[in-house]
Amino acid sequence: MAKKHPKPKTALQENYGFLAVDDYDMRMYVLPTLLSSEGRSAIIAEHRALPVYAATQPGEPAPMYSDVLTKLVDKLRTAPMKNKHTIVEIKPWEEYAIGFLPGKRGGRVEISNETFPTREDAEHAIFLKRLEVFLAGYGIEM
Repeated sequence: MAKKHPKPKTALQENYGFLAVDDYDMRMYVLPTLLSSEGRSAIIAEHRALPVYAATQPGEPAPMYSDVLTKLVDKLRTAPMKNKHTIVEIKPWEEYAIGFLPGKRGGRVEISNETFPTREDAEHAIFLKRLEVFLAGYGIEM
């Protein structure tokens, strides 16, 4: 009996349209800034200054990221869940670690030995790790 081959997935099933537009946006609006060491340093410094959005104060505009950093953070947050970096609170308000998500419900989060005294430090460390992975996907070393 002949072996049945699975039907190839369609462009719609592979989400081709979204992925193509997303890649275009990254190449047009984000990567040009990240290609230069000065641009990359500026984006990293901007994130370091405000790793978690601050509260809105009366009479003041909400603190926001630049357009490039906003697009980059949105992209980094949509990475596949398997092995995605996440924050694990070790001691409430005192110690945070980086964990790796299992990629499936009910799986075990692996926790690294890296610890941080504040959530902001942990958020920024994760940003740097995700940025490194993102750039590697485009053949760029950090």
